[in-house]
Amino acid sequence: MKILGFDEKRGELRLRVESMDDVWLLSLIIRPGDYVRALTVREIKFGERGSGRSSRVAMTLTIRVRSVEFQPFTNKIRIRGIVIEGPERFGVKGKHHTISIGVGNELTIIREDGWPGYVLRKIRDAGLRVKVVVVAVDYDDYAIAIVRGQGVRVVVEGSLHLPGKDDPSWEEGLRKAVTVIAKQAVQAMKSAEADAVVVVGPGRVKNLVAEKIRELAGPGARIIVESASMGGEAGVREAIRRGLIERVAKEAEITAAERLLDELNLLIVKNPEQVAYGLPDVEYAVECNAVRELLVLDTLLYSEDPEKRRRVEELLEKADKRAARIRIVPVHSPAGMRLKSLGGIAAILRYPLPRQRTETLGSRDLEG
Repeated sequence: MKILGFDEKRGELRLRVESMDDVWLLSLIIRPGDYVRALTVREIKFGERGSGRSSRVAMTLTIRVRSVEFQPFTNKIRIRGIVIEGPERFGVKGKHHTISIGVGNELTIIREDGWPGYVLRKIRDAGLRVKVVVVAVDYDDYAIAIVRGQGVRVVVEGSLHLPGKDDPSWEEGLRKAVTVIAKQAVQAMKSAEADAVVVVGPGRVKNLVAEKIRELAGPGARIIVESASMGGEAGVREAIRRGLIERVAKEAEITAAERLLDELNLLIVKNPEQVAYGLPDVEYAVECNAVRELLVLDTLLYSEDPEKRRRVEELLEKADKRAARIRIVPVHSPAGMRLKSLGGIAAILRYPLPRQRTETLGSRDLEG
């Protein structure tokens, strides 16, 4: 999520949606009574008293929100409300309208009673949770960048300074350049505590760099190789523009969720008082300020059961205020299937919490 502007006095927050996680987050943040302004499309009838032809017209409208619905099949949220501001010539003021928001859209949310600090913090932190090192290299230039939620920082730029291809020393020059780049990439990976390294570029050179990074970083390092048309900073921008970093970050998040579920299953056997699973049990643990890691199945966020959704929203809000680390897990992932068997929600606790375990939320409760 990118904050494009914030007017604290007016409670006006302008955002750009950059990922599916942002869409989920908006579905939790926007509430009835908020005002939402965005570019939208509305069916307008022309002619006397609307008796003529109709056409879909793009316009910017502001609505007072009545309801927000996440649509899992379109990966959008539908924000329903009453138009309070729009082009006068179309006579839309006071009428019902639905604004659809998805990845790439911009919107403004106005909250008259101000924005709680934890919500703003959640929006600011809504970028990449993982850190990724990007190495963009061709036979002329290279750049190494660290990509994280706060943005992109190029930490090294340079040239390979290779002799001509007909020069007998060309291969040796390439080998030395590859070693230098790989060492710098491993150093960036360690200093940033990066979750993965993405090596991009044209031709063979990217593969040579990736192999050397694997050799220097060890077998546990996660190295991804992708094609790009160029190296240098332009290659870094190309990798980001094509969504490579977001894909790698999403895979890393799911891998992290798998590791947490491994830890949780081990604790269930060895120290069951240090885990909670199922909605009632996790609610109790959150109330006791005991939750360190919270895993939530994405389907719980857009449940058609309003009572269940309310409980989950309240739980997430409280957990966030109590500094729990929250991970949203896609249902159609291996981690998601494992989490579903635990009731769709589970937590690793900061300390053992003795209690009588209540009935967990069964998998059938997740449907709809």
